[in-house]
Amino acid sequence: MTSISIKLSSLSEPEYGDFVAKGAPSDYPVLGVRMPAIRELAKNLSEEEKREFLNAEPRCREEVHLFSFLLAEKIKKEGFSREEFFRHIARFDSWEMVDTLCANLKNVKKNREEWLEVINELLLGSEFLARTGLVLLLDYYVDAEYVQVVFERILEVKNREEYYVKMAVAWLIQKCFVYFPDLTLSFMGSAGLPDWTLRKAVSKIRDSYRVDLEWKEKASNLLK
Repeated sequence: MTSISIKLSSLSEPEYGDFVAKGAPSDYPVLGVRMPAIRELAKNLSEEEKREFLNAEPRCREEVHLFSFLLAEKIKKEGFSREEFFRHIARFDSWEMVDTLCANLKNVKKNREEWLEVINELLLGSEFLARTGLVLLLDYYVDAEYVQVVFERILEVKNREEYYVKMAVAWLIQKCFVYFPDLTLSFMGSAGLPDWTLRKAVSKIRDSYRVDLEWKEKASNLLK
């Protein structure tokens, strides 16, 4: 057991681990370490520990998350390494792993054209690679400059059958609707979305406290 494994084990909460495992199924063992504790551990590791860990293979869910924090930090400082990035996300087998990494890739906002090429490749990949591309769009591209690009990428994956891809598409449509209700309503009506995806997107729109009643009704009318 490495020193980092020992540190993570000391932070574990088994009952919390059981809760996480139910909400985000994964084949990785779960220690039950909360995200703020993993983030704090990442901040306090020495540079040597970080380098050694980034060259090792994660053995539990928390080590996958720790790797994501460290990789995001490394990308911010040193730039994007396609090989390292794809090597890491190839390990993902839960939505939680995808969403954690994407939320920490803050530099995407400053290099969106470069990252759009990465996203295009991700969307052609397996379930959790495609979800990574969609969540990056959700986190960093829903604005006036890129919303039409987002719509185009949704069209590329709209017929994918994997559950976590479909869910990411629905969330992405909902976020677009929050900021661009008129454009998104028109897109939803013309995109030929599968019934499941359209219904899930409308459900998320109706549940959103950031969408007023009038627009919720307009979205619901798409199901009639």
